[in-house]
Amino acid sequence: MAEKIKLYDDAKCTACRGCQLACKQWNALKAGQTKQWGSYQNPPTLQPNNYMIIHFQDVKDDKGGVKWLFRKEACMHCTDAACVTVCPSGALFYNKDFGTVGLNHDLCIGCKNCVAACPFEVPKYDGSTDKITKCDMCESRLANNMTPACVKACPTGALSWGDKEAQLKKAAARAQQLGGSATVYGDKYVGGTHLMYVLSEKPATYA
Repeated sequence: MAEKIKLYDDAKCTACRGCQLACKQWNALKAGQTKQWGSYQNPPTLQPNNYMIIHFQDVKDDKGGVKWLFRKEACMHCTDAACVTVCPSGALFYNKDFGTVGLNHDLCIGCKNCVAACPFEVPKYDGSTDKITKCDMCESRLANNMTPACVKACPTGALSWGDKEAQLKKAAARAQQLGGSATVYGDKYVGGTHLMYVLSEKPATYA
């Protein structure tokens, strides 16, 4: 099967968080108590019961005003994944059909090597189960020719799923269309990622 990539276009995202809810529903993740902490972003970080969040960030624009930047935060599914390299039990592995990084909870021994190794701070340790959790790109959906739940739920087209080469061309064309500081992020790191971004600002601008 062709290698696949999920593409996120922050200029199309309205931060409705439909993707965030769809992820919790499909993976049967329990809700947790939240509280106001000074941001519309909630929860504040990835958690064992939240495989993805929409990151909220406000920045100054060139006119002295403030604008919102949104970013989907989840497993990047690296082609050369540090988490897979350091996992001693084989719980973390590469999906041979799509190139994504899967997680076999039954094999996880809770050593937390992946927590320390991941440059994107994605794997989260769940003390109640002594296991690691993270997005597996909805492997159960992919195996049945369905798109990831977050992509299915996105109402604006900010998220898309498709063949790697087609997605790379789409991302480059979109960045060129946006102009200015718009750029593609994810194709030049860790052997390439399977969650890639079209960012309306330079990557360094984002938290």
